[in-house]
Amino acid sequence: MGHDGRSLMVPDDLDDSICRYLALPRGDRERLERSAYWLDLAARQWDISVSASYASLVSAIESHLPQGAKHSIYCPGCEQERAHDFPGSTAQFRDFFETYAPGASLNARRSEMYGLRSKILHGSTLMQMDQQTAFGWDPPTQNERDLHNELWSLTRLALRNWLRSQPRVPTDPVLGGGTV
Repeated sequence: MGHDGRSLMVPDDLDDSICRYLALPRGDRERLERSAYWLDLAARQWDISVSASYASLVSAIESHLPQGAKHSIYCPGCEQERAHDFPGSTAQFRDFFETYAPGASLNARRSEMYGLRSKILHGSTLMQMDQQTAFGWDPPTQNERDLHNELWSLTRLALRNWLRSQPRVPTDPVLGGGTV
């Protein structure tokens, strides 16, 4: 039994995943380990704060996103040049899912997912389930619960597909495992 009370499920391709993990260059391996950290934290935080759990799921994906190219842009509100990343975080978040979990969600829904993350992390909101105002099923609470469940599924799928897209270490015909 796992810490969640459910029985342990092992994927059929566990050996292949381990070989792909071991073959990763150091930077990619560190990114995947950070993603695993955030996934584990998301599961642990669920009972304490759904908002923190949700933000951790987004961080699991953000661990894989490259820094956008910086360039200056004039801001009329500030009346000065400002540094700007392109592509931005929301676009990179959507693109990662489109690459590694295509068709699993609509682009608008992915933008909504990232928008909720921004509101949580910038302090302007908490998810309804964290606000003592949620009494069972109501549309805003259910929408956030659906977003969290969808993000959880998409994150696991995208990270698994990302690992599957990485080259595998050639197998040793005698030992049957990877040669590392």
